[in-house]
Amino acid sequence: MTRTLHPPPALALLSAAAALLSGCTGCESSTRELPAGAVATSAAPTAAPPPPARDLVHLVDELRICDLEHRGLLFDTGAGALFGRFAWQGSAPTGIQAVEHNGATWARVSDRQIRLTFVLPSASPIFVSARAVGRTSRYATVSLDDQLLGTLRFQRDQIRIASTPTTSLPADPGLHTLTVRFSGRLRDGESFADVDWIRVGIPDEDPSTYGPPTLRDVVAPAAALSGVPHRSIALRAPGAVRCAFRPSRETRLRTAIGMLGSGEGDAEIRVLRDGKEPMVLHRVHVEGGDKATWTDVELPLAPFAGSLISLELRATAATRGGRVLFGDPVLAGSPRPPPSVPPARAVVIVALNGVERPDLPPWSGRPEPRLATLSELAASATTFDHHRAPSTVVSSVIASLLTGLPPSAHTVTDAGARLPAQMTTIGAIATDSSVRTGFFTGVPTTFRAFGFGPGWSRVLEHPPTSGETATTPIDAATAWISETVRQDSGNRLLAFVHARGGHPPWEVSPKELNALKPAEYAGPIEPRRAAQVLARLRGRRRDVLSPDDRDRIRDLFNIALAGQDRALGNLIGTLKTAGLWDETLFIVTGDVASGRSDATLFAEGLDLQEPVLALPLYVHFPGDLYAGQRVSAPTEIVDIASTAIASLGLSFARKPLGKDLAAIASGLEGVERDPQTAALGDRYSTRWGNLVLSGRLGVPPFLCDLDVDPTCAFNRRDVMPLATMALFRRTVTFDLSVRAPTSQREPATIDAETAAVLNVWGAH
Repeated sequence: MTRTLHPPPALALLSAAAALLSGCTGCESSTRELPAGAVATSAAPTAAPPPPARDLVHLVDELRICDLEHRGLLFDTGAGALFGRFAWQGSAPTGIQAVEHNGATWARVSDRQIRLTFVLPSASPIFVSARAVGRTSRYATVSLDDQLLGTLRFQRDQIRIASTPTTSLPADPGLHTLTVRFSGRLRDGESFADVDWIRVGIPDEDPSTYGPPTLRDVVAPAAALSGVPHRSIALRAPGAVRCAFRPSRETRLRTAIGMLGSGEGDAEIRVLRDGKEPMVLHRVHVEGGDKATWTDVELPLAPFAGSLISLELRATAATRGGRVLFGDPVLAGSPRPPPSVPPARAVVIVALNGVERPDLPPWSGRPEPRLATLSELAASATTFDHHRAPSTVVSSVIASLLTGLPPSAHTVTDAGARLPAQMTTIGAIATDSSVRTGFFTGVPTTFRAFGFGPGWSRVLEHPPTSGETATTPIDAATAWISETVRQDSGNRLLAFVHARGGHPPWEVSPKELNALKPAEYAGPIEPRRAAQVLARLRGRRRDVLSPDDRDRIRDLFNIALAGQDRALGNLIGTLKTAGLWDETLFIVTGDVASGRSDATLFAEGLDLQEPVLALPLYVHFPGDLYAGQRVSAPTEIVDIASTAIASLGLSFARKPLGKDLAAIASGLEGVERDPQTAALGDRYSTRWGNLVLSGRLGVPPFLCDLDVDPTCAFNRRDVMPLATMALFRRTVTFDLSVRAPTSQREPATIDAETAAVLNVWGAH
């Protein structure tokens, strides 16, 4: 007899929406392979060229998630530029479809209203205008934060620019929601209007016709001055492009500034930060005409290292008809590329279940005599202080570790899903390349029933009902490594161990149990059935554990983890005896921080809070690279997959999403292009440095600044609007870029034996 587990409501980010506003037609997708202050220096044309740098981010490629401004803020309805603006929704409304007018992509609207969220940088009177074609709607009312601004009037089947009156009072700076509500009634197949763009205009005395800075208008693919071409951002004045980034101490902005057309112009490069006045990094005056040349500019961004900034390229003034060009603007790192992970003969990855970072060295900040192996790794390996999980579901985290993909891409988004067979894992890649591979698990949610194991040459499942020791997966991996090396010392190998860690049921000797306090303990927590007891208690709304119960859980957890630590020591000893240690990439991490804390009690699917998402990460690189270092740069589970494959001299067929951990440890990474994202159903938590944006799609989010509020007691959304908008737009655009269709999710089908194992494990 079997039962099928069904998921909670899925995160509603639709792949169809990505194609809708990106103008993507005939796109192909595959679930197996995804597509891939500061001091300014100006170089004269005769000066020596700057040293080569490893370009990390081309700003021209980032324009879809940047703000475009010309005499106000513009919302381009084509090319995916509205992702993350639909009033905290994760995707475009279903009532917006992409259509073409004269070769340009417009939005055909059949929803009653469009709601757009944006940041107004400074206080100003505003008006709203739109370029649209009326269909069944003759007009639309426009509101700002539910306050009526005016009416846009359309003409049927005729393109028209319609505007509201200018407000008599200035609108406040900060976050706002614009609502455009259409009149009329719809029948099947009809729509209200086709919209090209919407503008939040700033009144001025410029009599010239408005030229919208749409993406097609802003990008000049090969603008040439004096015979030198650059892929450029071309701006009319006054106009700007603002993009959010988090630079490192190595990051430098490089661009060439010039004037397209006759006359002259002025350009600025500024940095905007919440709560601070804009900082001008550089100003330059440029002249156009037949003899126009480029002015090369390089700006170190080290003063802003670790901060989330909005980098602004601004055309402050220009002769009528001319444009200020920013040629090939890039954020570049060090001239020295970060080192790659050294080649390895052996890669061993151990994921400990049910552990929390504060219990482990060096994060505990105290001696851990019971954890001799982890203490030695803390001293001699490389530890990463900001390692983060992409989910609070164990199988989802391990699927990301093995595929190098986020949960929305591999579809293991809930405890009832299985890893689809078509997903490529590091084990399958290594096996196909004649690397000996072994998969050893003692955690039931990574058994074959959940899609794990295929593609590995050796697979061991150790159920908690077996009666064998809790260290069996680690011990079996140790024996397999020893036998593999004995058969042929030249064998390359990859071993993955999903160990029980501190999760019950616990193995405790009678002597150890009798030594625990209190001596006369008569509570419900006992080693063999603790997981089932805690599972029942998690379903109750009130706290039913006494202080003695919690002390008993803590002591049993520590005893169990000490046994796992000893087994890890034996594994490392075997690698050393075999002469492999200096050529081994050895990684120890966790899956979900669901250890003994009062709130979690070894649960899954918890709220996406930082203490739950924070994971330990120890890495011993071949040749003791970066031995003993603690790294503060952020890392994610997918980085482990990328590093493991690279160390074996292999690669994914697709472009990897993870980074090389050795490159991160070097400190030479130039810019954090993307934040760390975690998701569960329609909930999300996105961290970029010290800022964490979390919430539920469709609801205004919560922004926490961990530097000043470690417990996240206060919502800083309204006082940090630039950061809020940047984090949310990054969250949405990243998810849409990787998300597989919901139809590709496969439910785990659980037979009676597996159900019994899950029951003992405390999983329901």
